[in-house]
Amino acid sequence: MGPHLVAYKFGAPYDRLARAVTGTIIIGLLVLFVWLSYFMLSEGSPIGFTVFLSLIALYFLIIVLPYLFSPRSFILTTNGVLIKRHLRSILIPYSEISSVRRISWTWRIFRLGASGGLYGFFGLFYIGDLGKVWMYVTDRDKMILIEMKQGTKYIISPSNPQEFLEKLKFLLKYK
Repeated sequence: MGPHLVAYKFGAPYDRLARAVTGTIIIGLLVLFVWLSYFMLSEGSPIGFTVFLSLIALYFLIIVLPYLFSPRSFILTTNGVLIKRHLRSILIPYSEISSVRRISWTWRIFRLGASGGLYGFFGLFYIGDLGKVWMYVTDRDKMILIEMKQGTKYIISPSNPQEFLEKLKFLLKYK
């Protein structure tokens, strides 16, 4: 993606629902993992060890992999809005943005290929009035809709949405 000069950086804190869902899933799966591992390894059979290794891989896929793709911060760079993730950050170029505005959360939402609560809401969703939307939301009270000239829509949730929106609108004037 190349280097980008950072103009402004905003965090991506979790709201109560994201914290509750994430904590419940991590603790619940960890308890299940420990319980199943105890029974599998206490038998001392090669099958038990194979199941144990499979459980480790499954835990990694369910817990660690989504974390690596969840939004960590939102950065206004010299080139565009950067959705910072541990893996595959996303740059939304200023030149391709047609409009930005605050929006409110709705429960009329369907996951098309996304995480719906674990580490927030991120991935491809279908939302009633908006259609297909790429969401990178960790706090449902701080959502901003970014619409692109070619029709793609993004929803993000920077830590200070009002300040983010003001700075973004200012930067869009000069791009």
